[in-house]
Order: sequence, then C-alpha cells, then structure tokens
Amino acid sequence: MARKRDPFTVDLFSNLKPEPVVDRFDEEDVKAWSVAGRLAKAVALTMEMSGKSREEIASEMTEVTKTNVSKAMLDAYASQAREQHSISALRLAALAIVTGDARAFNTLLEEAGLIVVPRKYEALLRRERARELLEKLEREEKAADAEWRANR
Repeated sequence: MARKRDPFTVDLFSNLKPEPVVDRFDEEDVKAWSVAGRLAKAVALTMEMSGKSREEIASEMTEVTKTNVSKAMLDAYASQAREQHSISALRLAALAIVTGDARAFNTLLEEAGLIVVPRKYEALLRRERARELLEKLEREEKAADAEWRANR
C-alpha cells in the first residue's frame, strides 16, 4: 500500500536547481547553420555580456596575445556574414581570459563531444577516472578468478 502524501509538508528540494558545472550559452542563443556561425554568435554574446566595450576588449586581447587585435577584427569575428574571418584559437583563448567567459569554447567544442571544465574540478575528474580504472581491474580480476576455478 502506497503512503499518502502529506499536503501540508513542503518539499525543501522541489525548487533546487544545482549550478551547472559546465557553462554554456543557451542553445537558442547560438543557433546557426554552421559551426562558424555558432562560434560567431558565441563571440558576439561573450563580448556583449562582458560589460566592456569592444575597444577595451581589443586592447586587453592585444596585451594578452602580444599581437595587434583591433575593434574591426572583433566585429568580423562576431559577424555571421563574415564566416571566413573566424576567430583563431589563440584569440579565442585571449577573449576568454579578458572576459572571464569560456562559453564560446564550449560552443565550438560541442561538435567534438568535448567541454571546457573549470580547473577546480580537475582533481575530481582524475578521481573519477581512477575509480573507473579500479572497477575495470576488479572485473578483470574476478573474470580471471572464475576462469582459474573453472579450469582446476
């Protein structure tokens, strides 16, 4: 017999939404016909949401890359109409450093099934990988034991 739900007790976890581990743009915000188009939208959103002007971003990216980055270049990188002018990996990294926003990387890497994860989670990822390896070794050990017992 199923228990009746108490209508007077509030579920404390009903509205709990954990913070995402991987930052991404909303899929609709970067929807485009091509990867280059999605990346251009992501670059535009990154700059727009940074709170800095494109001139400021260009200046700071120039300092990071030690190469000239102009506002006109940023405008081209953010334009879907100029897909042949996609942002380079070095400049995308500089954009992430300057804005503190790596979501454009995740937009780009989604096709490859990869993500950018904050460094603070690296130890947890190593731990989980070690656990997977231990489980695999334990399965191999049990299979070898079973084979040994069967052949005695």
